[in-house]
Amino acid sequence: MFFRVDYAMSVLLVGFVAGLLLSRATKNISASRLARAYYIAVFFVLLSRTVISVYAILIDRVSLWNTVGGFLGDVLALLFAALFGVAARRIDSREFLTDSSVLEALFMALAFTFSLAGVGKMFSLTPMIEFFTQSGYSVTFLKFIIVAEIFGALGLLLPWTRALALCGLTVDMFGAVLTHIHNGDPLNDSTGAIGLLIRLIAVGSLWELHRRNKNSSSAVRSTMLVVTAVSTACLLIALVGSFGVRHLGSPIPSVVAPASTR
Repeated sequence: MFFRVDYAMSVLLVGFVAGLLLSRATKNISASRLARAYYIAVFFVLLSRTVISVYAILIDRVSLWNTVGGFLGDVLALLFAALFGVAARRIDSREFLTDSSVLEALFMALAFTFSLAGVGKMFSLTPMIEFFTQSGYSVTFLKFIIVAEIFGALGLLLPWTRALALCGLTVDMFGAVLTHIHNGDPLNDSTGAIGLLIRLIAVGSLWELHRRNKNSSSAVRSTMLVVTAVSTACLLIALVGSFGVRHLGSPIPSVVAPASTR
């Protein structure tokens, strides 16, 4: 996928509009049945990405993964946006969006994305070490991020660890954006992290709403307050944490050029 803000927003917009167009054709389908169809669609896209990624790793076909894997990543983004497009015109939109099948599909997609990101860092250590050291971080912190993303992905699949995993990965993505801002990088470099932040917050909101009384008139308002408070706390933790790791961690040894001989 091309990491450009305009491209990423265009994919989401196309997906949302496609969902709006499909909403009329699916209005007579029950929320639970439509949710199961969404789960199946996401499952097959993730299965395809898994097969392609394993093949690319074993056969060393990076170009194949960049092309096909990027396309399937865009399909996932389209499905994510289409979900809300379909729900926008449904009377039972809240029931549909908080259906267990929809939530499981969303958590599964997030888990795959973060596990793939962690594994990807492991297979590209040299450029990642260069980026982290240029950003003022240590190699140990890079290893911590890799482990955190992989275990965070696993945590998304377990109901009793989802809250912690959502918060931890949100801190991770806020930290990525703050790092790019600190480095003076263009906004396009943060596209991946921003996109994942949107998905994390959206999934967290739906999951919190699912846990509450979905028929209560105050459920949405209280859910938004909780998610906003938690997101703000994650941003503050990322801000303080990135500053602390950069300035209070072990200093990165500088490379001293040898003195020239005469």
